Amino acid sequence: AGGDDDAPAAGRDSTVLTIARVVFGEDGMSVSAAPTVEVVEIYVWTGEPHERLLPQLADLLRNTWHVAHVAVDATGLGETMARLLATALPSGCVDPVKFTSESKSQLGFGLLAAVNSGRLKVFRGDGSPEHRELMHQAERARVAYRPNRTMNFFVDPAEGHDDALVSIALLGRAARDSAPRRARGRVRSM
Repeated sequence: AGGDDDAPAAGRDSTVLTIARVVFGEDGMSVSAAPTVEVVEIYVWTGEPHERLLPQLADLLRNTWHVAHVAVDATGLGETMARLLATALPSGCVDPVKFTSESKSQLGFGLLAAVNSGRLKVFRGDGSPEHRELMHQAERARVAYRPNRTMNFFVDPAEGHDDALVSIALLGRAARDSAPRRARGRVRSM
């Protein structure tokens, strides 16, 4: 593989886990506008077998980050991982997304809307290989608009992969069912 030693190996797809915080308006509601999605961490595994990766992913999602929703690419090899994660995480937490021209188009338009409206925030560059790879893919992202009002977004394979870019696009899908957290419990009498 040529290029940066920290970049994913040429020809090999990576599993990318992107963690984000969903921030609602000042009133805690998102009635008038969609919430802001703030990327707080990115993990990348290249060439890691699913059977070794599953326990790590489940632990990160359940115990480290306590995620409420996760959207998973359930196309091809990703279908098995999505199914296994759905059994390892609380019911209703995993949204398996099978990529079709229409579903990927919806993700792409959602990603463009979030970027253009300032509702997608990525942490400031920290020098990590994961952040550098995300920026590399974002800079090389291309879009092809189709006559049927759909689009495809991608990175030309000659320039790299689009795994991190797709992971960022899936954040919009995971965030769509989010709601502000509310405190639960009883008020103590004084």
